[in-house]
Amino acid sequence: MKIDVIILAAGKGTRMGSNTPKVLSELASKPLLQHVIDTCSQLSNSKLHIVVGVGKNQVKQSVLTPKGTNWISQNKQLGTGHAVKQALKSLRPGAMTLIMYGDVPLVNIKTLKKLVSIGKNNLSLLTFNLDKPKGYGRILRRGNKVAAIVEEKEASTTEKEITEVNSGIISTSAKILKELIPQIKNKNSKKEYYLTDVIQLATENKISIKTVNLDSTNEVLGANDKQELQKLERAYHINIAEEFMKKGASFADTHRVEFRGKVTLGKNSFLDINVIVEGESKIGKNCFIGAGAVIRNSTIGDGVRVEPYSVIENSSIGEDCKIGPFAHVGPETWLDKEVEIGNYVEVKRSKLGSRTKAKHLAYIGDGEVGSSVNIGAGTIFVNYDGKKKNKTKVGSGAFIGSNSALIAPLQIGKNSMIGAGSVVTENVPENKLALGRSRQRNLKIR
Repeated sequence: MKIDVIILAAGKGTRMGSNTPKVLSELASKPLLQHVIDTCSQLSNSKLHIVVGVGKNQVKQSVLTPKGTNWISQNKQLGTGHAVKQALKSLRPGAMTLIMYGDVPLVNIKTLKKLVSIGKNNLSLLTFNLDKPKGYGRILRRGNKVAAIVEEKEASTTEKEITEVNSGIISTSAKILKELIPQIKNKNSKKEYYLTDVIQLATENKISIKTVNLDSTNEVLGANDKQELQKLERAYHINIAEEFMKKGASFADTHRVEFRGKVTLGKNSFLDINVIVEGESKIGKNCFIGAGAVIRNSTIGDGVRVEPYSVIENSSIGEDCKIGPFAHVGPETWLDKEVEIGNYVEVKRSKLGSRTKAKHLAYIGDGEVGSSVNIGAGTIFVNYDGKKKNKTKVGSGAFIGSNSALIAPLQIGKNSMIGAGSVVTENVPENKLALGRSRQRNLKIR
């Protein structure tokens, strides 16, 4: 079954108080419109038709779309019905159509599939219930059948008491849509062509109207201003956290955790408050992620413990590693199993073998470190010579004494030792003790 998805994205978003079109307002570090595109792209055999208005070039350049996406201009903003009309000639013969909104980003793909499936030979409508439905179009029924939708400004006092409201998301065949849209009139207070009028037109044309009523209103939350955008942001992160909890993860507080990208989270892992997970990140099973930690574009193996306020970016962390607190790992770092990176340790562009430890106040840059190496407090891999970054290689079993400076390029052999306070400028063979510090002199003060 072919599915043509019309995404309405032409609104100015004046109430956002921004210079950018509303659909480019960010939710979890991604434009609202991008969320809608990503969800609709999951529908098999689908083609996207995105209707844009003011700032259309900026919108096109700010999102990623599937191959074959059709961009349509609505030069005059004359209402949602008028916007859909601009897309009619682009619809494929025999296709189902789904009408979406670029500022309603949380609709679940399962909901959309259900809506499309019951829209065949009918008109299907996504509805939900609100105790205080002010601002929403009300669903008018005769018996159990939908007869029409009345907008807030056009509703009578009695109609305003109706709690079932319109999401605006509709599915029907291209054939039916092409019959109904041209019949919409602008006889209303705003002189606009309302898409909601297709409901009454469907009734008049004896087209069956079916509804999918949502249990949760979070799916159809939109954003017209910064306050609503903030509510949308929180709902987004809570939704994801709750899905992870269904799969066995747990949280200190689902209201204080954020997922800003494509994230997976393993069973029995725990995230404390104010954790941020960004980009394409994978957290394994039985992990502990401490308060304030940031994980960005990284893979965290099973059993890893990340202590509070640590940052891990563009890195791979092996099983049962311990990170932090206040550690910075990455970019381009690879840690084998059971590595310990402790307080105020920074690791960049380096590989560390299993059971290696750097537990206090160290900098490891452009290093290749073997297994079971101890890197003492205050150690620095001096990797930059003013022109380029140089590599330091440390063999397995080596011991690097505290407050050492390793001047790259440098090789330190297996099971060797570096005395505390040394400045090492020459390669150290295996099983050797290197001392690179000046002789102590005790001078008389007076």
